[in-house]
Order: sequence, then structure tokens, then C-alpha cells
Amino acid sequence: MFRLKVKENEKALLYKDEKLIDVLGVGAHKMFHLFRNYRVERYDTKDHGIDGEKARTLHRLYPELVEKYFTVVDLADQERAYICIDGNFTEMLSLGELKLYWKELDVTVEKVNVKADHKVAKDHMKYIDMYSATPRGIKKHIVAPTEEAYFYLDEVFVEVLGAGKHYFYTDLHDVKLQIVDTRVKALEITGQELLSADKVTLRCNVTMHYRVTDGMTYLTAVDDPYAYLYKQLQFAVRRHLGAKQIDALLSMQHTLSDDVLAELTKICESVGVKVEAVHIKDIILPGEMREIFNQVIEATKRAEAHNIARREETAAMRSLLNTAKLMKDNPALARLKELEALENVVQKVGTLNVYGGLEHVMNGMIDLTGNKA
Repeated sequence: MFRLKVKENEKALLYKDEKLIDVLGVGAHKMFHLFRNYRVERYDTKDHGIDGEKARTLHRLYPELVEKYFTVVDLADQERAYICIDGNFTEMLSLGELKLYWKELDVTVEKVNVKADHKVAKDHMKYIDMYSATPRGIKKHIVAPTEEAYFYLDEVFVEVLGAGKHYFYTDLHDVKLQIVDTRVKALEITGQELLSADKVTLRCNVTMHYRVTDGMTYLTAVDDPYAYLYKQLQFAVRRHLGAKQIDALLSMQHTLSDDVLAELTKICESVGVKVEAVHIKDIILPGEMREIFNQVIEATKRAEAHNIARREETAAMRSLLNTAKLMKDNPALARLKELEALENVVQKVGTLNVYGGLEHVMNGMIDLTGNKA
């Protein structure tokens, strides 16, 4: 006789002649046979049971003992299971897995047929979130409020997913999500080179603001939607700017954007895109051409300045002529102008010698009519 002790945190499988005969709990157990005929396998109870190939072997060879001492969770090839012990989530079992839980544990099993239910139920998402890393066979995706997620199952479109968390089983299905951002986005073309109608090489910078209004069309109408929009904007700018001479381009710079927008609106609608605005920000000339244009502008402004000066001189002469006519027809006005001129002379002269008396000062010094001797 001998004693076999099992600790508080242990379970023991007792074999005699390599055959399982009992499952021992905590305590001291008396054996009445020769020790050499016995073998003991100890298990830590924190593992809650036995899994893997060992569990399958026990379940196959000793079904009665297993049913007596274990709660058996045996999953089909298309099933997963969420295991809660004593009301707390413990683990998730993979497809076709078998695990034996100690009988005294309060085990709750929630099975899921992942072949029929490809999406993880909301009640089960909280279990998956308890894992530090996403379990194998689970795909997680969070859709932002500004996005639309187009869900494909085995390459077949199923539905459009709204904002929020979405988890999927990928064991038996190919799951794919294509995300479309519904916000207004900017497409930039910088340094686009082209020839004007009069063969002047120039560069321009263009910005297009757009947003996706039909996500399915956007994803399926063309192979690469962004590249398609880029090329269409590029072609439209070339067509409209290349059809005009350089003088017209520079004079119409602020209205060219409207012409390009009108053309792109119809083209982009066919791929599920609404063009909000097109801006031709800069038209850049090469160095030699820019110098020539500067010279032209300088000559134009100089000519304008000469014209203005001549107009002002003519206006001044016309004013003097009118004044002279008034003075000729109005002696009193002429006398007032004489006195005004005399006042200016007196103010600027330091010493004034007067000959001929005050009469000569008042009437002889300033003569605007030419009639005084």
C-alpha cells in the first residue's frame, strides 16, 4: 500500500498498466497494489482541463470516464465556441477543436457556425476585444463616420457597412473590405507643361476638389480611380489651355477654371465622383518669355504715362487760354490778378526801392494786359 497526494491546484490521471482507471482530485489517495504498476499524470487546474491530441485520445479510449469527470466540448469542422467559466469569458476554441473541462467547473458554451455566420455577433465582439492580439481566423475593421466600407465575401459584394466596429470569421471565407472616403479631397497637378496655340511653352499648377458620391461606381467603373481622375484633369487642362494663345490665357486666367470644371463635371459623374471646384492657381512662363512680356508691359506703361502727361499739358494750356480770354473781356479780373501777382512779388523781396511813387508801384510794376506804358 502507498499514498498518492494531489495538491489543491492539481488534478491527476491515474493509470494502471498504462490504462486510465481514475481521475484524482485534491487529497491523499491510498493504493493497494504494487507501485510499479501505476503511472500518474498531473495537470494544473488553472488550465481548466485538457485539450489537444491528449483530449482526443482520452475521449476516444475512455468515453465513460471522460463523461464522468469532464465536461466535453467537441466542435464540428465549421464551428467555433466561446467558453465562459463561472460566468467569466475564458477562451475561444478554434474550428473542430475538442477540449475536456473539469466537471466541477460551471462551463457555458456558445457555439457559432462560421460557415453560415461570417460576421461576429455584437455580443461576441467584447470577448475578442479581451485578447491582446487578434485571434487567428478573425478580421477586425473599424469604419470611420466619414467612410463607407464595401464588404465582399468570397469575391462577391454583400453590403455596405456603416460606421462602427465590424469583425469577421475568415476560417472558411475570403473576406475583403474596400474603403471609400466620402470627404472632399484635393487632387494636385504641379508643374504641368504644355504648349499654347501660338507655340509658347508654359507650366501651370492646378487643384481639383472632389468627393465620392457613388462608392460602388467609383470602385468598379475603372481600375484605378485616383489615376483616372488625375489623367482626366490633366487632359482637360491641356485641351483648354492649349487651344488659346498666350495673350488670351493671361487675360482669361481667372475664368479658365470654370471651363475646365464644366468639362470635368460630366466625365467624373460617370465614375461616381462630383467635382466641387477646379482652380488653375498659376500660369508660369519660361525665363526668356517672361523677360519679353516684362519689356512689353514696361513699354505699354511708359506709353500710357506719356499720353497722360500730354493730356495734362493740353488741359493746362486750355485752362490758361480760358483765363486769358476772361481777363481780356473783364478788366476788373485782370486788375485782381495783377494785385495778386504784386502781393507775391512783395512777399519774396527783402528790399524794394520805389521810383515814381505809390502810383508807379500799383500800376507800373505788374502789367498783365500789355496796355500800360
